[in-house]
Amino acid sequence: MEPERPLFQKIIEKARDSILNFDSREAESAVREAVDAGMDPVDLIELGFIEGMKEVGDRFEKGDVPLLHIFAASKIMEKGLSLLKCCAIEKKIDFRLFGNISMNT
Repeated sequence: MEPERPLFQKIIEKARDSILNFDSREAESAVREAVDAGMDPVDLIELGFIEGMKEVGDRFEKGDVPLLHIFAASKIMEKGLSLLKCCAIEKKIDFRLFGNISMNT
């Protein structure tokens, strides 16, 4: 699957950039491209969307962006994951999303 590596990397970067640019259309495009290319949804989430969220968080910690940017980025990720779930169901990809887990001690 070597020829797919550059394509997968491009899709992952697109997903990451969609978070950094607060661009829901770019997130949706990355999801559609990933599904069409047969990419593992977990890779798209972990290497694309989550890495973008980590970078937004790092920027917030440095004081470079306001808290509002974290909320905006999370909305973009939410839209991407929602579409990914729909596409996975449509293409019969065995894929499960687990929501946030909160534990009180």
